[in-house]
Amino acid sequence: MTVKRVSIVAHEAKPEAARLLDAVTTWMGERSIEVAEDGALDLVISLGGDGTTLRAAQVAHAADAPLLSVNLGTLGYLSEVDASDAFDALSRVVEADFEVEDRMMLSCDIDSPGRSYVGLNEVLVERTSRRRLVRLSVRIGGESLTDFNADGVIVATPTGSTAYALSAGGPIVSPRAQCIVVVPVSAHIIFARPFVIPADETVEITVRGQDQEASVSLDGAIGCDVASGTTVVVRQHPRPLRLVRFKGPRFIERLRIKLGLPG
Repeated sequence: MTVKRVSIVAHEAKPEAARLLDAVTTWMGERSIEVAEDGALDLVISLGGDGTTLRAAQVAHAADAPLLSVNLGTLGYLSEVDASDAFDALSRVVEADFEVEDRMMLSCDIDSPGRSYVGLNEVLVERTSRRRLVRLSVRIGGESLTDFNADGVIVATPTGSTAYALSAGGPIVSPRAQCIVVVPVSAHIIFARPFVIPADETVEITVRGQDQEASVSLDGAIGCDVASGTTVVVRQHPRPLRLVRFKGPRFIERLRIKLGLPG
């Protein structure tokens, strides 16, 4: 792999991210590597926390370029290295001394207003009203599951299983697993457990009830509001995100360290 053109996504509100951005840009210039915002890319670099990584994932996936995430946040669960190791990591990437780990992405199609999105962690369909729950009809693989009166429903990837889905009561899933997790959020129903389904299944969520409104978001950022009768279709995207990985701890050890679990 030859690195000639990169994009850098930095946390806009962190002074340390701005300083590191300047330093990385200078480092790239000294090696005749072009820094660009989009287009054909050989590498995308994230400088920030998990939120920045999720934004960078959009750029990397669109360009089908590997993503190197440098942690300047608190948890940094998605990050590969801390800021102190950034330049060593960049040197290794330029020298092609790294591995690529594929992470499942989700595609989300909304029938009205006819929009499509892509996300790494999850698709969330949730209520917009502060005073009442939203009624969501869920179908999996063309079969009706049930109607949930709830705060919302999460459809998550294995990567997203340690994000909002985990807080809502979902299971932790290894990113190597090929599956999708469906998690009701604060549902008013006796049976409201998370579901783990094959990756090739399609999840359809329809907003029910008169004068109901809901919002659809991916990875806590992009999305839109939808009206009653709208169906949101979520499925595995045919192309995964490619993460830069170096030799070292794998999923379980990373999870233990990031969550502060006793070893």
